[in-house]
Amino acid sequence: MYERILVSIDGSNPSNRAIDEAVKLVGLSHGRIRLVSVVPSLANVYAAGAYSGFVPVESEGTFEQETNEILARAQADLKQRGIEAETKLISLDSGTHEIADVVLHEAQDWGADVIVLGTHGRRGVTRLLLGSVAETLLRITTVPLLLVKAGDT
Repeated sequence: MYERILVSIDGSNPSNRAIDEAVKLVGLSHGRIRLVSVVPSLANVYAAGAYSGFVPVESEGTFEQETNEILARAQADLKQRGIEAETKLISLDSGTHEIADVVLHEAQDWGADVIVLGTHGRRGVTRLLLGSVAETLLRITTVPLLLVKAGDT
């Protein structure tokens, strides 16, 4: 049974659905949840922005603050449901790793029994150029992975 459930979140609808699925798992196993969120380096964000035509003006400090807020909101939501959850913010060094790599490394270090991750369903050129965290994690993982579709919008 999945007793150590790592959920990678980014504040999006798909990641909120991933939290909901983790709640179902923890209800069955009475296990633990660790919420993780990755702060990309500014260099990576600007590179992605160049491909998409959008270049953000935020600073790295702003990304960290937003990520901490995402983790805090998710932790508070789980607490309201009667579930205690750990949180961890992970900073991604410029150009050294992909988000999928650091999520897998965190899952391995923590001893996760399963990783739960929402999918964003990017298509076309954007997916080709930017890749997909879920797709990359699916290819490299050594830990069971539950992918949660974004759902209808």
